[in-house]
Amino acid sequence: MHFDTLTGRVVAPWDPGYDEARLDYNARFDDIHPSLIVFCETVQDVEEAVRWARRHRIRFRIRSGRHSYEAYSILNRGLVIDVSAINHIDYDPDCRTARIGAGAQLIDVYQTLWDQDQVTIPGGSCATVGIGGLTLGGGFGLVSRQFGLTIDAVEAIQMIDSRGSRVDASPWVHDDLFWALRGGGNNNFGVVTEFAFRTFPVGLVTIFSLQWPWSQLPQVLRTFQEWSDPDDLDRRITPILTLQSKQAGHVSIIGEFLGISAELEPLILPLLALPNRTAESIQEMTYIEAVKHFAGLGADPHRWLAHGVPDQDTFKNTSAYAYRIFSESAIRTIQDALSDTPGPSCLVQLGGFGGTIRNIEPEDTAFYHRRARSEMQYQAYWSDPAAGPAHIHWVEQFRRAMLPYTVGAYVNYCDARIRDWPEAYYGRNLHRLIRTKRRWDPANLFRYPQGLSELS
Repeated sequence: MHFDTLTGRVVAPWDPGYDEARLDYNARFDDIHPSLIVFCETVQDVEEAVRWARRHRIRFRIRSGRHSYEAYSILNRGLVIDVSAINHIDYDPDCRTARIGAGAQLIDVYQTLWDQDQVTIPGGSCATVGIGGLTLGGGFGLVSRQFGLTIDAVEAIQMIDSRGSRVDASPWVHDDLFWALRGGGNNNFGVVTEFAFRTFPVGLVTIFSLQWPWSQLPQVLRTFQEWSDPDDLDRRITPILTLQSKQAGHVSIIGEFLGISAELEPLILPLLALPNRTAESIQEMTYIEAVKHFAGLGADPHRWLAHGVPDQDTFKNTSAYAYRIFSESAIRTIQDALSDTPGPSCLVQLGGFGGTIRNIEPEDTAFYHRRARSEMQYQAYWSDPAAGPAHIHWVEQFRRAMLPYTVGAYVNYCDARIRDWPEAYYGRNLHRLIRTKRRWDPANLFRYPQGLSELS
């Protein structure tokens, strides 16, 4: 088989940079070996890659930031179409819009938009996530309650379809595809190469971190759920509750407020009233400084990190949504799970929903779970490979134990062990997504585990 018609930077197993090129963010999948990886540098490179894969009937995956929780963006004995080099960030100050390549990393997006005009988009917190994967699944972060999900700022999308042709989707052109790509687009319909985003002005913000001993878990959880009511909490606040393992010994609430500390403090009085607090920090800073704190790039990363555990890149995560305040039995289930963990780096996080996220109806974009009170992420991290099975089992057992109290799952936190994943990810939007898949990819060219190709 010849691949001389592929354009861009083509990396094969015999090339010196292959081992680095094939690696995933999650070291749990370091044994996957694609046949070829093409780093597309232009839209034309993507068009040729799709045509080449179709012509030769080669299985392929699409990769942006390498952060797929189940490594669905790589595969053995197939082609990886990598768009990480399509990473331009072009800002128009007159319209306050940005055209961003699907491979751009979040930290570069935030820094560029800040430097240009002190504006932003509502993205996630991890610095190296690619904008493509984040956006197509929904996109939640620390300004989402004010500005919405990442997809809510999208004004147009450019995609390469199954024929290898460019398609532009917006509310005015191919609106069915535009609907589907905002929350259901992960590799299902084509290779997205660019987004047009509406941006939002930002300036001084206040970030806060409060910590209690682990024994306070039930009281902190109860108070957090009541305080973070999706309709009542000031939408300028986006909070995250982190419940660590008993071995780690503490629980915490962090958050970002789009305003000054004097305005914030009255809004968090119920949290400040919780007894036995062991740490407290309320700091004003620029928006871009807050981005770096929550990404673990600023001071005290262990205090501020809004995702995962610093310095560990082997993990198993999964998700669910809390639609109601947890009952006492649900709280006991959480406490029991965190009391008996295979290692200290096991936790669950609850990110507060509501505010602007709820302004859009669940059926208006493919992202369905807009009525949730919070998104939940069950997480386990380890360093010793022998510890992997125990941590993976713990995450799965925790998720299953919470099923009576939770709904669905977040497609961006994909989990191969969720059997009812179509309904869990997409809810009542599933059937419309399948119809859109059949229209835009009738040959099921775009295939991956837990993709719509398995249903259409």
